[in-house]
Amino acid sequence: MYSTRFIEVKKLKGKNLSLFLSISLLTFWGTSLLGARLYWMGNKPPSFSNSDNPAADSDSLLARTLTFFYLPTKNLWLLLCPDTLSFDWSMDAVPLLKTICDWRNLHTVAFYTGLLLLAYYGLKSPSVEGECNGKFVTNGKQNANGHSCHSEVEYRNSEIKPSFPSKVENGIKNNVSQRTRLPSTENIVVLSLSLLIIPFVPATNLFFYVGFVIAERVLYIPSMGFCLLITVGARALYVKAQKRFLKSLIFYATATLIVFYGLKTAIRNGDWQNEEMLYRSGIKVNPAKAWGNLGNVLKSQSKISEAESAYRNALYYRSNMADMLYNL
Repeated sequence: MYSTRFIEVKKLKGKNLSLFLSISLLTFWGTSLLGARLYWMGNKPPSFSNSDNPAADSDSLLARTLTFFYLPTKNLWLLLCPDTLSFDWSMDAVPLLKTICDWRNLHTVAFYTGLLLLAYYGLKSPSVEGECNGKFVTNGKQNANGHSCHSEVEYRNSEIKPSFPSKVENGIKNNVSQRTRLPSTENIVVLSLSLLIIPFVPATNLFFYVGFVIAERVLYIPSMGFCLLITVGARALYVKAQKRFLKSLIFYATATLIVFYGLKTAIRNGDWQNEEMLYRSGIKVNPAKAWGNLGNVLKSQSKISEAESAYRNALYYRSNMADMLYNL
């Protein structure tokens, strides 16, 4: 009994060590790339105007703190529900959080609470002992009152056993099987959180200011971790569902989600076909910047009257844009 338990604990430690090495490697390369970029920039932080990152220019410490803690929540929402996207999120695209009474602070609290719960679930060590029908169970296999017991560890470390043709040796058929051990759910959750958080940390403004409030390009690698988390969650729900109806519901809901994100990707790719379509797509999020850039594009196309109208629209939303006044 104790030898089996020792082997199981040893396997878990081996998996945790492998996960730790993977996360350390990800952190090392991320830090190295960030250091290389700072070196190429002359060991100086990026320079940007006040309109690029209004929160960094705010005189209020409370406004800066609340806004910077809220921005990761906004980025997560872009991953969850990418209904509104933009080529640029500067100026007043994301209004500052100036007071604690701002309702968006509830989103911040919910985001970090969920993040801590996921991290706790992923880092806690799974139990290798259990109890079944009042009897002590080790490694999940104990026959109690005629019922077979299977521990959670055995479930997490379930194996895929593909079938292979029988092999004949000395006239006796021996079934040949190859076992592939799956990574535990906790390890996948931790890896997903690492992909979601570590590459995004330099863009949070929490350690140093950057020249943007939100930039969709910094979500490319975190989106990999996000997709892994969604997959793990869907699989966990599917496995725990007892009724066939619930399993079918989870399956079709997941398929619908994939179709939805696929359609959104195709539509968004259409916005990037040319500059005019791209700037028009950003009018809803950042009207001043979008109208100004659209005016420049229309001017280059010799559409003078339309360009003038675009410049005036930009000034309507932000009257102190000197370049728009100059273009008029």
